Amino acid sequence: MEDLPANALAQSARYQQFRDFVYPGLSESSAPSILPGLSPPLSELELQSLWFAGAFGREFSSSDGESVRVIDFGEWNNGPGPDFMNCVIEIGGQTRRGDVELDPHARDWERHGHGANADYLRVILHVYLSAPMERYFTRTRDHQNVPQVELSLSMLDQDAKPNLSFAAARLGRCAQPLRDMTDGQVASMLEAAAQHRLERKSRRLHRSMMAQGKAQAVFQALAQALGYRRNQQPFLLLAQRLPLSRMKPLAAEAREALLFGVSGFMGSVRYEDTLPETRGYLRQLWEHWWQQRDDCSRWLAEDQRPQWNLATTRPGNHPQRRLGALAAILDKWENVSSPLLDASRWSQVAWKHTLQGLHHAFWSRHYTLLAEPARRPIALIGETRVHEILANVVYPILVPERTRLWAEYLELPALLENQKVTRAALRLFGESPRRTLFQRYLHHQQGLLQIYEDFCLEAASGCEDCPFPERLREWQE
Repeated sequence: MEDLPANALAQSARYQQFRDFVYPGLSESSAPSILPGLSPPLSELELQSLWFAGAFGREFSSSDGESVRVIDFGEWNNGPGPDFMNCVIEIGGQTRRGDVELDPHARDWERHGHGANADYLRVILHVYLSAPMERYFTRTRDHQNVPQVELSLSMLDQDAKPNLSFAAARLGRCAQPLRDMTDGQVASMLEAAAQHRLERKSRRLHRSMMAQGKAQAVFQALAQALGYRRNQQPFLLLAQRLPLSRMKPLAAEAREALLFGVSGFMGSVRYEDTLPETRGYLRQLWEHWWQQRDDCSRWLAEDQRPQWNLATTRPGNHPQRRLGALAAILDKWENVSSPLLDASRWSQVAWKHTLQGLHHAFWSRHYTLLAEPARRPIALIGETRVHEILANVVYPILVPERTRLWAEYLELPALLENQKVTRAALRLFGESPRRTLFQRYLHHQQGLLQIYEDFCLEAASGCEDCPFPERLREWQE
């Protein structure tokens, strides 16, 4: 991975020092955090998704004090038995191959009867989030001791910390010192904050690459981006359970049937409630799904299915349409992924054309399985979503590998309105023309979001005691 340009590095480092000096608790190494869209307490499914993504890292100490390193996170089990199969770990310098069981509590091993179940004889590691005060041992049916690793939310990367709350939409105390800064100084601060934000996203994506491989990490990131803000986790879960290694060898219809079957949408719609055109599409899916359904039985249980947020989702963003878009991406996987896997092949114009040109015989004219067909074709992935993917996936992957792309990133226009960006701009600039000036580019929005999350949402007493206004004079020096 190349270093970023010296001036960009200096700006990003300057912003991080500026931020961390004010709130030392924000340092990347100390504060507990979780993936976007999640908040404590975690469900067992969310905990498993975090582990599989490598969010806790891959190097640990066992309850016996031995070093544990995960070499291969294996496969997410879709049938009875341990959560993850065919894993490879190194314990005390010795390599072991087998299964991994992950539980919220150490005693779940016995509560769920794993110790008497032959399916768990190949377990080589028992991972859990909490344990009883007294020493607890994990044993298999043949009385073999299973090494244990206790996780902690403090192991999770601060780069993944979500902030879903809002600060009051009003002019902040920082507006006055900002008026004393030149446009160049304000632009420099926003660019530095945007650079810091991009580096955090890049670290999170490269951590996933270390855990799952580059191609699979790209697939997961693209799937998550299709989930928008409220359905990112279900899309990530699907991409983790249905990895490229399983999906790519299948025919397109079989891949699509798996996506809709494992998502739970195949069983959520009554055939008689659909229109004739939709019934033909559903028959095609069922022809392939029934052959694969038994292999996915574990994932169809109520507590294992993705939890979709449909109440606040616009029809055009409905996850059923987004699954259709993901199926289309898989159909054109080489064209979509090759520029992200090899930065030397990157062309923004060509890549945007590829994504915006995706087509699906059914989903290019339907919003949901129950909706009437649209009068004209609907883009599977529109221009604003493409720009969001560029900001959250593409450039965080490519910029560290091809640093000249930072200049290209700075030229991306801002196309999508964001409530947090709007609030941040109001707090910083009020009704000043700068409120419009510094929302013209995508990196302006990203910088405003970073400042909003680092200061507006972190000040415990609100705007009154926030140190940001007093610190701003340092950016003028």
